[in-house]
Amino acid sequence: MLLEGQHLNQYRIERLLGQGGMGEVYLAQDIRIKRQIALKVLQVDEHLSAAAAEQARRLFEREARAIAQLDHPHILPLYDFGEMQVGASQILYLVMPYRPEGSLSKWWTGQRQAGRQLMPQEISLLVQQAASALQHAHDQGIIHQDVKPANFLIRGQRGSVPELQLADFGIAYLSNASASMSQSIRGTPFYMAPEQWQGHPVPASDQYALAIMAYQMLVGHPPFRGSESQVMYKHLMEPVPPPSAFNPDLSPLIDGLFRRALAKKPQERFLTVTVFSQALSAASGQIAGAAPPAAGPHNTTTSGTTYATQLVTSPPAPDRSEQKTPVFPPLSNPSHPRSRTTRAATLQGGLVIPGFYRLSDQSPPGAPDR
Repeated sequence: MLLEGQHLNQYRIERLLGQGGMGEVYLAQDIRIKRQIALKVLQVDEHLSAAAAEQARRLFEREARAIAQLDHPHILPLYDFGEMQVGASQILYLVMPYRPEGSLSKWWTGQRQAGRQLMPQEISLLVQQAASALQHAHDQGIIHQDVKPANFLIRGQRGSVPELQLADFGIAYLSNASASMSQSIRGTPFYMAPEQWQGHPVPASDQYALAIMAYQMLVGHPPFRGSESQVMYKHLMEPVPPPSAFNPDLSPLIDGLFRRALAKKPQERFLTVTVFSQALSAASGQIAGAAPPAAGPHNTTTSGTTYATQLVTSPPAPDRSEQKTPVFPPLSNPSHPRSRTTRAATLQGGLVIPGFYRLSDQSPPGAPDR
């Protein structure tokens, strides 16, 4: 049921902006204070079973709780949360700022269509913003699980790049969530870390997705492409192709950085998403000549390049919270027709997992049309 023209309490709905795995987003007017807002709406229809309706409600309310815990300039804030009966449907809604500039995905696509290749320094500035938002969420025990350009909205311009705000915590993992809540496989396949495919996300899973996003902007496409089964196999089993294979202007240091950020085991990645951002900044020349932070194992360097090299090559400090090595399923070589057919049937056989987006519906810029 489309809701244009309806009122949800003081919010008058104007038009549909988009749809996703966890509801619809509308442009609306707050008639009390005369401002435009974005309404994320979940319709709980009467035809749903009681169990399905309760699960949908709990997931939606969990998103509200996740955002309410966060207070950061690069995270889209929550203005209000409510519910209302409309006809035979119970409507739950989140009220958030409206960002008419759209998403990072839209902006980047526009840059590419204009023939402009982002510089590594510009990509680093975008990653810094994203990493600061994710680090804040991780510090509050929240793993986003769906980091991708479409989920960063644009608040304004910061020099040559936009100012970003992370949105859509609809499938976020909360460390303090009820143990009975489903932890099914959730995310967007192009960006999902190996352990996330197994339903065991950790903070390093968001780092992996952010690294995929940065890789994509550096070379024009994500490292792993293909069908759902092919992409899953590559994330689980194949090494990441070096970015310099597609962009020869990139240094071996950048190759090593992505090899580490996209390691199959989360404990082999950078210790935090902030450290990944720092390494990318140093490798991109953003802090060349600057001394690294005083604390930690890298406090003797004075060169940005040396600092980046040490970050990339030194072993991460032990982090017991992320020492959960995923147990991968026994996959045979994907070139074997039976192996690939079985995996494809599993992913394409009609199983509906909340928050799981098919590649064909969520293809990122630079991905092949299928």
